[in-house]
Amino acid sequence: MGLWNWIERRLWTGDVVKDYGPISDSRYGGLRRKISVMLAKGGTRVILRVSYRRLVTASIQFVELDRDAASKLRDALDDALLTMSPDARP
Repeated sequence: MGLWNWIERRLWTGDVVKDYGPISDSRYGGLRRKISVMLAKGGTRVILRVSYRRLVTASIQFVELDRDAASKLRDALDDALLTMSPDARP
C-alpha cells in the first residue's frame, strides 16, 4: 500500500471491508474523473470516492452513506433504471 493510500484510509475511509472498484471512469478533455465504491468502517458505511486528475493537479472527494442513505440511493437508481430507455448511452 502506498503512502497516499495509507493516509486516505487512516484519515477518511477507515478500514475497508470490501472495495467494489471503479464504477465510472471518464475523460473530459484533459480531465479524468473516476468514481469508486467501497464498504468501510466495519461494514457500516458505503463510501463513494470521486477523484479528478489533470496534468499536475488532483482532487479527491468522499461521500459517506449510512444504511438509510444507501437504501434511498438504491431505490432512486432502481427507479431511474426502469425509466431509462434501453438504448440510452452516455
